[in-house]
Amino acid sequence: MRAFAAVAAAISVVAAALALPSAESARTACPYQAQVITYNPRGWQPLLDSLAANQTPCAQYYVVLPPVSDKVTPRGRRLVEAVRRKGANFHPVAEFSWKGWYGKPGSWYSKGVAFRRKMAAAGYDPRRGETWAINELPSTIRSRADTRQRARDLIRGLYTGPVGSRPSAGAVFIVGVGQAMRNFGPYKASLQSWLQDAAFWTAITPHVAWWGQEVYPSCSRVCVPPERGGRPTRIADRSTAINDFTQHMAKLAYVGPPTTAAARAFLDKAWTPVMTAFWRDSKGYGVNMIPLDTMMQFVSLEVYAARAWAGPRPYPDGRLGFAWNQAPRGAQPGETRQLAGRLAQAIQGAYGDGGTAAKACSPNGAYTWCAPQLPGAAFNAGWKTFDSW
Repeated sequence: MRAFAAVAAAISVVAAALALPSAESARTACPYQAQVITYNPRGWQPLLDSLAANQTPCAQYYVVLPPVSDKVTPRGRRLVEAVRRKGANFHPVAEFSWKGWYGKPGSWYSKGVAFRRKMAAAGYDPRRGETWAINELPSTIRSRADTRQRARDLIRGLYTGPVGSRPSAGAVFIVGVGQAMRNFGPYKASLQSWLQDAAFWTAITPHVAWWGQEVYPSCSRVCVPPERGGRPTRIADRSTAINDFTQHMAKLAYVGPPTTAAARAFLDKAWTPVMTAFWRDSKGYGVNMIPLDTMMQFVSLEVYAARAWAGPRPYPDGRLGFAWNQAPRGAQPGETRQLAGRLAQAIQGAYGDGGTAAKACSPNGAYTWCAPQLPGAAFNAGWKTFDSW
C-alpha cells in the first residue's frame, strides 16, 4: 500500500506518531512519510545528533535503546528525554532482548506484558509513538512451530501491555543471513514454508508496525570495481546487488502462490529492511572493514537502493532501518561523526521535501556519493533465486 495513511489507520501507535504537527505540515511535500529505525547495540549519540541536525518533517525517527546490563530492563528516563529533545518526530524505542528473557519464568505473553510494565516505569509513552522492538527473533522461527507460537504470544503481550495500557505496535528484528551465502536451497525452502503459514501472519498483523529483517550488506559483494577494458560498473548494478539481498524475503512473498496472500498483506505494511552503517565489524553486520570514504559511499548507496526500489513497488514504502556502531575499532570520533553525518544527509536527501533516490548520492542528484569500490569485490548472483518461487 503506497499511501501511508493506510498504515496509520491500521496501527494506532504509528497513527499517533504521524499525527504530530511536523508530519501533518509535510504531507503534500513528502515522497513518503518515512520511518527511519536505528538499531544501536554499541551506542547511538553521534547518529542521533546527526539525524537531528539533518532531520526532515517528512520522517519519523525511531531510536532503539538497548537494555541495561541485566538484558531485561529498558534504559530509562534520562535517555528517553534525550531522544525526545531532538524533536517531536524523534521516538525512543525500548529493546526487548529475546535472549535476555529466554530463561525467565512465565509465558511469553506474560513476558511481553512485564516488559511493557517496565517501559512505563522507565518513562516510555505510547501516546508519543514510543514503543518496543524485539531484538534477534531466532532463525528457528523460519522452521519451527513452537518458536512461531512463542513469538505470537510475546508480540501480543507487548502490544496489549498490562490491563488499562494503550495498545502499542512495535518492531521485530529477525536474525538474518549473510550476503555471501552460497547454498540457497535449504534457506529458500524454509522461507517458502513460513510464508505460507497464514495463521501466523494473520495473527501478528495488528500488532507489528515494522518487520525488520536483518540484512546487512557487505561491500565485498556490492562495491565491484569497473572491469578492466569492459563496461563500467554502474550504480544500478551495485544497487541491484543490494536489493537482491535486502528485499529477498518480501520479493519471494510477492511471487508466491495464493497461499502467501496473508504474508504479502502483512509485509506490504510492515516490511523494513534493516541495513548496515556498522563500520569495522569483524562479523555479523556485513564485515565492512573498509576505508572511511568507501563506507560513507556505501551507506549512501544503501539509502539510494531502498528509495529506488520503493518507487515502483508496494514495499517498503518509506520504511528503512540501519544498525549503527558508535565506536568502531581503531576509528577516531571525528570519523564516526563523518559517517553519521553522511547517513543522515543521504536519508534527508532521499526522503525529505522533494526527495529522490538520486539525492541520497549528493544534494544535487549527482551520483558522486554512491560509487564505492573495493578491490576483489564480486556480486553474488545467487540472490536472484528469490525472483521466482
